[in-house]
Amino acid sequence: MNKLFVAILASFAICSNAQAGNLSPKSVFAEYSYQKGDFENDNGVDMNGFGIGLSSSPQASGWWGKFEYQSNSDFDGDYYEVSGGGHYNFLSNDRFYALGTVGLGVGVLDVDSFDNTSYITIPLGLEAGVNLNKNFSVYGGVGYKWAFDVSNNDKTRCNDGSTSNSSGSGSCSHHGGVNYYYASNSIGDFDGVTYKAGLRYNF
Repeated sequence: MNKLFVAILASFAICSNAQAGNLSPKSVFAEYSYQKGDFENDNGVDMNGFGIGLSSSPQASGWWGKFEYQSNSDFDGDYYEVSGGGHYNFLSNDRFYALGTVGLGVGVLDVDSFDNTSYITIPLGLEAGVNLNKNFSVYGGVGYKWAFDVSNNDKTRCNDGSTSNSSGSGSCSHHGGVNYYYASNSIGDFDGVTYKAGLRYNF
């Protein structure tokens, strides 16, 4: 948990520095993304898809935001995430750039035969790019992502059709009593190595 708070604070600190610097120009990007997700039940699942986003220039420290979609055909699963954070540039010249990223996100995983699972995510990464010209760059990256299950799927169904978050002896006392106790069927936490490759347009 301490690592969680440290990562969040670092993300906010980098974003604040970027805003203070009023960095320009900006960059839009599109990328292929891949993650090896290790879930609580010890299952390793490969997920791949794409991301699109907006950031300050990768040639200097700044901020970024991204929408990401990934899927896995073996389990008929779809994952959606919106994230944002800061990047720290540690190499910049006419030809190359390199930066480190940290962020915070929210995601939803939809898998057949399971409840939809909601997540808070912490993505960390490294990105290196080649500047094709003033406006276009190609890049690749590697990182690690932690996804913490924050779903609230435990519901008690009452005899009148309403639901309650309680499971004690007084549950549904004003709604005709308990019809059944619902056991959560969400996926749980996952984490794993991430990879990406994409194209930036700097403007």
